[in-house]
Amino acid sequence: MASQEPHEASPAALPDVVHNDILVPWRRSPFPLEWPLLFARQAPLQLEIGFGDGRFTAVQARGLPTVDHIGLEISGVSVRRALVRVKREALANVRLLKVGATFALRNLVAPAGLDAVVVNFPDPWPKERHHKHRLLQAPFFRLAASRLAAGGEIRFATDHSDYLAFAIAEAAASDLFDIEQARPPAAVFETKYALKWKAQGKPLHYRVFRYRGEAAPEFPPLERPATMPHALLTGRLDPPSTFTKVVLPFAEGYVVLHELAQIAGPRDRWLLRVTVDEPDLKQQLLVAVQRREGDEVIVRLETFGDPIITPTVRGAIHAVTEWLLATGEFQLTARNY
Repeated sequence: MASQEPHEASPAALPDVVHNDILVPWRRSPFPLEWPLLFARQAPLQLEIGFGDGRFTAVQARGLPTVDHIGLEISGVSVRRALVRVKREALANVRLLKVGATFALRNLVAPAGLDAVVVNFPDPWPKERHHKHRLLQAPFFRLAASRLAAGGEIRFATDHSDYLAFAIAEAAASDLFDIEQARPPAAVFETKYALKWKAQGKPLHYRVFRYRGEAAPEFPPLERPATMPHALLTGRLDPPSTFTKVVLPFAEGYVVLHELAQIAGPRDRWLLRVTVDEPDLKQQLLVAVQRREGDEVIVRLETFGDPIITPTVRGAIHAVTEWLLATGEFQLTARNY
């Protein structure tokens, strides 16, 4: 059973990440990550966004053994395939992470920590109303600049000429990069999607955006709280007769309370399944409502899933607390979120 007390969330209290973990458990580490520790050496860092099956990642790691390669991907199937490939080829200079690009750049990489960012064939979101979802927009260029060393590069390959023009315009709008029509590494056009587009006769494009080294905006990583957010109330945990889905805007995102379950045990406890949806991160959480001593009740996060405490995750505690208060069966003692 989970602890009855608000549990500590300080990164210093979390397990050390072993440097030979190919798949990095980034949720359990202080931000930003200590890449020399993770690779067991000091070396230039190249970060690849959306590595797919890891084909290009492996070629780069073999061809550039003095460079350490970080791969980001959000597809669990792709992560599994790439992990099998990296293990099979015993590539010691590759680390993989299942996480989105914007969140990773801001929180997992130190300022000026990268030599290159690689973006091969990202989703072009071709419909105009979907352009807002494209990765290579001016805010991304500014964030990437804050994590690149002077002279560092964003290397971009695409089969979509409109996206190419869009990315060039957005890079120019950031006013931080020079744009070069460079010769791509051969492996760029031998990836899964590149081979597919070539077979269809589509033109393939490649550009390098070189960071001039001018002052970029600062993007501080998330602060990790010393104690998990929680609230204290008084009241009885009688089984609710009904539960209705709740959607609450909070901070820069939304909190969705989906459903409630009562857990049998020596202490009364409810669990609520919650989605926290923010621009850079989407998390599925469990929020516990649990009786303590007497009629005191605590609202807290379960540690299941290693939740990252963001402003909107704090809103999950707020949403559950407000839902309890709205029932008229509880009185608030303290908010700690």
